Amino acid sequence: MSLSAKAKRIILFSAALVAVILFVAYRYLLQPPPPAVSVPPSVQLVQSRLVGRREGQRQWEIISRSVLQEGDVVTLSDLERMVVFQDEEPYLHIQTPRAQWLRKTEVLQLYGPVVVEGEEGLRLESGYLEWQGQTSRLLSPGPVQILWRGMEIRAQEMSLDMEEGLMYLRRGVEIRDGAFTWKLEEAAYNLDAESMDFYGNVVLEGEAGSD
Repeated sequence: MSLSAKAKRIILFSAALVAVILFVAYRYLLQPPPPAVSVPPSVQLVQSRLVGRREGQRQWEIISRSVLQEGDVVTLSDLERMVVFQDEEPYLHIQTPRAQWLRKTEVLQLYGPVVVEGEEGLRLESGYLEWQGQTSRLLSPGPVQILWRGMEIRAQEMSLDMEEGLMYLRRGVEIRDGAFTWKLEEAAYNLDAESMDFYGNVVLEGEAGSD
C-alpha cells in the first residue's frame, strides 16, 4: 500500500519537528550553563564608623554617611567627622568630602578641599592629603597653606611626622609674620618645642614703613 504525497509530507514534517525539539532539549537542558561572569565583590554601608589602628592604638577615626568596599579599597564619601589621634588623644580634626583607604598599604587618601585644624589655632588647607599609617605621616605633595600663631605659611610640599612632632616644608616656602616675610628653600618646625629651623638660602622682606 503506497502513501499519498500529502501523507509523506506530513511524516517528513513531523520527523523534522521532533529533531528540532530533541536538539533544543540537548542544547539547553543537558549541557551545563555557561560560567557566570566574575564580578569583584563589593559592599556598601551607610552611616559607618571606621578606625585605623597601629599596634593596637588608634591612628584615625572617620564617621561617614557612605562607605563602598571593593576588594582592598574602601571609598568614603559624605564624611561627617575625621580625627587623627596622638597617644590615644584627638590631635587633628580634618574636613574632607571624600577619602579612600588602601588597606594593604595602610594609606588613607584625602581629596580636597581638605582643611586640617589643630590646637592653638592651627589651620592647614590643601587640595590633597595622604595619611601613611606605617610611618604615621601626613603628607601634602602639592601646595599647602598654613595659619599658625599669627603666621601665614605657604609651601609646595609638606610632611608632618606625628611620632617626632616635626613638620617639614619644602620648595617655595614663604613665612609671613606681620610686616615681614621669609622666603626660603626648606624649613622644619618642631611643634612641641615651638621652634623652626631654616635650610638653604633665606631672604627676608619687610614692608615699607615697618620698624
